[in-house]
Amino acid sequence: MNARAWSPLLAVLGMAAATAGAADVDLAKALPADREGFAWQGRTLAQVLPVDAIERLVLLKAVTSAPAALDMRNLRRMLRDAAATPLQAPAPGERQPLQAGGADTVWEAVLLTRDGGVFGLVVRPGQGGQAQRHRACLTDAAGRRGCFDIAGVAAG
Repeated sequence: MNARAWSPLLAVLGMAAATAGAADVDLAKALPADREGFAWQGRTLAQVLPVDAIERLVLLKAVTSAPAALDMRNLRRMLRDAAATPLQAPAPGERQPLQAGGADTVWEAVLLTRDGGVFGLVVRPGQGGQAQRHRACLTDAAGRRGCFDIAGVAAG
């Protein structure tokens, strides 16, 4: 990653840390131990992250032809549409949180909630027979992760 790409990422993570009660937030490396099991077993997206609680969405990456405002509306819509979706344990290839510009993601964002929660969101394109769907993974500040399938959104 070049120095130019690090600057916005560091600024966003600094802002996220300030919002979360001035505590440091690691959305880049913290991986929960496998032996702990899946922390969000049996919970839906809305139970972990109510969309209405998102105060700020910080878009880090969008590989679409849409304007940024449309990308952000689409992300909020995707989260709202998937609210009742049960979270699934990440597959081995989905264990990395924010990709910081990795080539396999469509959107990456930091979500800040009114109560000071900080979440990372990564959306990847569907694969093979699932090309019309996207796969999203959510990471919280404690390193817990859950993934869910969402309907694909046509680029701008």
